Amino acid sequence: MSTDLALPARERAAAPDTGAVPPDPVLLRVADLTVTYGTGEDAHVAVRGASFALRRGERVAVVGESGSGKTTMGLAIAGLLTAPTAVTSAAELVFDGRALERGPARTVPVRTPGLSMVFQDAMTSLDPVATVGSQFAAVLRGAARLSNKAARERAAEWLVRVGLTDTARVLHARPYELSGGMRQRVMVALAMCGSPRLLIADEPTSALDASVSRDVMDLLTRMTQEEGASLLIITHDIELCRIYTDRMIVLYRGEVVDVCATAHVEQEATSPYTKALLSCVPTLEAADLDRLPTLGEFVPEAAAGVAEAPPAGTAAA
Repeated sequence: MSTDLALPARERAAAPDTGAVPPDPVLLRVADLTVTYGTGEDAHVAVRGASFALRRGERVAVVGESGSGKTTMGLAIAGLLTAPTAVTSAAELVFDGRALERGPARTVPVRTPGLSMVFQDAMTSLDPVATVGSQFAAVLRGAARLSNKAARERAAEWLVRVGLTDTARVLHARPYELSGGMRQRVMVALAMCGSPRLLIADEPTSALDASVSRDVMDLLTRMTQEEGASLLIITHDIELCRIYTDRMIVLYRGEVVDVCATAHVEQEATSPYTKALLSCVPTLEAADLDRLPTLGEFVPEAAAGVAEAPPAGTAAA
């Protein structure tokens, strides 16, 4: 699958001729990305030959059922795979013009400048014994070398930006003292306070009710637009993808089977798996059915579940 993306002729014509070399419109290029857990007979390929590109300012969703490799792919791109048996390889993995070095997983991940990630469960991703303020201080002092006072002031500004106006209480609180929606807003603020050019959000709404999910997606969209960042969302929720993203990457058993414009996914989808996913989305028309359709009815091999589970202690969601 080609990862080449070019500016449309209309955008090229509208670009001012300043004599300077314009930035590459593609922020992230991924070609033949493969992630394997284990070695020899125990090896499990969680992501196999994934290829796609992400434009600057674009919002892209990665969808697929549990175990399809979505989270593993996001962690591999971010350089945050820590499972001792994980090995990442790629023919091309370029972020903002810089080739990313990925290989065997590291016990302590190395931060990639310009790239941030919002993890799936804020309750388990945030330090449960540290206050929100101290966690902001650790991020801000590492990214901008701010003093404690300056970091606290910057943290308060970011909390206000994500809708948490009671900054004194939130900064002194520990994660378990906040609601799920508040924790997720804190996670977004922590991820964005370093001014990333790419934000990867792994199931940012999975533990939230429907109304709070929309609030969080509105927040992610607004924050990335304000900061000029691209957004890569890992999700099960196809309906949220239709509302908030430009394109959809479909993963099945670790392989990219479709890359479609979200607004035209029904027309552009070529894989039976993508069409099966769309057919299984609950609708008002299905309200009178005794049972909803399942993937196994459309893709027989899916009836037995997704690929075999990876070795214990790994993640291939």
